[in-house]
Amino acid sequence: MINRAFRNFYWGFLFVMVDFRLNGFDVLPDIIGYILFVAGLNLLWETHQQIFTKARTYHIIMAFLSVFSIYERPNQNMEGIHFGPLGFLIGIVILIFSLLAIYHLFMSIKEFAQELSAPDISAEAEERWKQFLYFQIAAFAAFLLILIPPIAFVYIIVMLVVSIILTIRFMGFMNRCGERLGSL
Repeated sequence: MINRAFRNFYWGFLFVMVDFRLNGFDVLPDIIGYILFVAGLNLLWETHQQIFTKARTYHIIMAFLSVFSIYERPNQNMEGIHFGPLGFLIGIVILIFSLLAIYHLFMSIKEFAQELSAPDISAEAEERWKQFLYFQIAAFAAFLLILIPPIAFVYIIVMLVVSIILTIRFMGFMNRCGERLGSL
């Protein structure tokens, strides 16, 4: 059960972290990632409700909110960014709830690892949370740099590379969690 839960988290991170769009459609929709997170959290929640309740709640909310990010209208003219007030508000709400969801996931894993006497997994969960947070802050900064196109282009390429590296690290961590915590 624990291995299966962390396998869901493993694949969930692939869908949530990789944002590749074709004609405005997300090729790896976040909603699938959040559904995988909820499925994994449901497995762990059955026996450890006190640890995984908040993470499960926030991921259920994100599964609903992520419907709004499946399609984003591409910018037809390259004159700048055009945000509607509703789109901007939805984006901020999604950002806040995604931070809360991932925070509670990593902190639940940290607490679960402490309960199972796996201090290395516990410490790494906190480190991975910090990496996710810093990446989200850096991604938000990309909106400010969009006003300087040459710098923004380079910054976005760097962010893409960092996103891939972090995705691999998060997936590897979930794999280690499943193997290690599933055997305790």
